[in-house]
Amino acid sequence: MNAAVRILKIAAVLVSVGWIAPAFADVALTTAVQKMERMTAADGTVTSRLVPAEKVIPGDEVRYTITFVNNGAKAVDAGTVVVTNPVPENTQYIADSAFGSGTTILFSVDGGKTFHPASELTVVRDGVKTSATPADYTTIRWVFGPALAPGEKSYVSFNARLQ
Repeated sequence: MNAAVRILKIAAVLVSVGWIAPAFADVALTTAVQKMERMTAADGTVTSRLVPAEKVIPGDEVRYTITFVNNGAKAVDAGTVVVTNPVPENTQYIADSAFGSGTTILFSVDGGKTFHPASELTVVRDGVKTSATPADYTTIRWVFGPALAPGEKSYVSFNARLQ
């Protein structure tokens, strides 16, 4: 098995560990890791598609998709489904790629200790406080706003580049 594939498989397991949900809810999640494949047509147009991340190498872009479903008999209260996901080791978050319909997306630059909107994040470089860049992001958090009805599912995702 390619070493990069092992890294992605380990990262997928870490992604699942980042799940936070109310203890009383029967919310399940699954994580998928796919590779972004770009193709250039004869006319020069570039298209993209997602393919299984069976073989990846440094420089490849991968998408992490976390799907969550309410398997319980009762709705999960609005704002209580929270997905927290580390940016996997050996990858770098790709700017503006975090997605989650009906979610508030927050980021951390301190390993998940604190979370803020991207526009409010700062880091200290050479002793000077400065705005954080996507390369500084260590963890992503999605707060799902609506209630999650029984049987309802949704997903969140983000892209990262393998280093």
